[in-house]
Amino acid sequence: MNYKTLEAHHYFILASSFIGSMLLAFVLTKTNTIYAIAAAIGTGLVLATFYNTKLAIYILIFSMLLSPEFGSRTTTGSGFTIRIDDILLAIIVFTWIGKMAIYRELKLIRKTPMHQAIGYYMAVCVISTGLGMLRGDVNYLTGFFFLLKYFEYFVVFFMVYSYITKKADIVHFYYAILATFFMVVLVALSQVPNADRLTAPFEGEGGEPNTLGGYLLLIIAVNLSIIFYSNTLQKRWTKRSVLALTMLAVIPFLLTNSRGSWVAGIPVAISYMLLKKSRNITISFVLLMLVLSPFILPESVIERVTYTFREQQGYARSLQEEVGGITLDTSASERLRSWRDAFQELPKHMVFGFGITGWRFLDAQYMRVLIETGVVGFIVFLYLLYSISNGIWKIHKNTADSFFKALSLGLFIGMLGILFHCIGANTFIIIRIMEPFYLLCGMVFSIPKIEERMKSLELSKTRQTQNQGKSAL
Repeated sequence: MNYKTLEAHHYFILASSFIGSMLLAFVLTKTNTIYAIAAAIGTGLVLATFYNTKLAIYILIFSMLLSPEFGSRTTTGSGFTIRIDDILLAIIVFTWIGKMAIYRELKLIRKTPMHQAIGYYMAVCVISTGLGMLRGDVNYLTGFFFLLKYFEYFVVFFMVYSYITKKADIVHFYYAILATFFMVVLVALSQVPNADRLTAPFEGEGGEPNTLGGYLLLIIAVNLSIIFYSNTLQKRWTKRSVLALTMLAVIPFLLTNSRGSWVAGIPVAISYMLLKKSRNITISFVLLMLVLSPFILPESVIERVTYTFREQQGYARSLQEEVGGITLDTSASERLRSWRDAFQELPKHMVFGFGITGWRFLDAQYMRVLIETGVVGFIVFLYLLYSISNGIWKIHKNTADSFFKALSLGLFIGMLGILFHCIGANTFIIIRIMEPFYLLCGMVFSIPKIEERMKSLELSKTRQTQNQGKSAL
């Protein structure tokens, strides 16, 4: 491009900016202030995502747990809620897809060990929901937006995976996750004097303690692995600070009073007990907690544990179920009855199920997948879980870098906890758990790509040195 062409190009940009600013100023004078601010933020996000994907990912990381919620929803699943991170995620995802369409050299979906399983699962969800819409089981609008929500998580994975090219990217994203975790723990602890059950920030009226429990468990698992098995946190005070924060996070984790999260914490604790470097510390901490729990745990936590197996009186007793001679509380009993009802209804649409949101609300991931997508969808969902966990484990075994090894191990153990968390929650569709989970997956699955790039650079440097030596001769 010559000087005159470049000068004309600058004049064009200046003129376009001036005209655009005038039009924008005119529109803003005729628009509600709230809408104008929302439009400005949305436009800023579009521009940030388009020109700087890393900045967009940082925004996504901090918005995952630190964005407000509007609306309300009952325990039966009725009602409607929307979070700012839902909107941010949609804007970032669609802008990124648009960027991939314009710059074709940037691939939208790069081959990974889990891309095939993701494709199968998306296809089954579309087929089952489409059939549900045709039968009238699924509301068109509700089904469409839930499908969109499911698929957005996968796009987060592909976006992070496509962006990361070097180890520094992964380290920087981990520190951003850690900073968000720190703020979430502080906000959760600030609720202690006024709340029986702690929830994530900006959860709205009532909140969802189970969501906070699942999120804390995932990040605790990753942090413990980084602390025990990585040399990246070389400064002793840094490692001790992360350890102190992680141990502090156990308090709000317990005070969620989420029994599903507590159960999910058992395989995580056992995993670290079995690992050599973390065995003694983990066993000592767990034993200390068990010994001191009657004295240091709030009465609400102890009451929550004992209530699970307490036999009620009167009408409440008729709502309790027994399993193996053990009487369960009314909440757990209701879950069992909903599972039984789902099994009884499943033969009506055995193959592809009722479609996403085609059956009544069910707060249990495995049963929800089965009733909504049928036997085919359930098998594909298990294949997806296997592909993710198997891919993470292979990366852990094959990498030589201590930070990569620790991060992949932590995510593997965290996923193990999530698989137990799914028993009593729709974990794989909860945005505040799945956003960080698929972000971490994108980071971990980038490891082989980074190591391959590093080997290529080293080989190129070696050849260049050899050629220089031959030239000197």
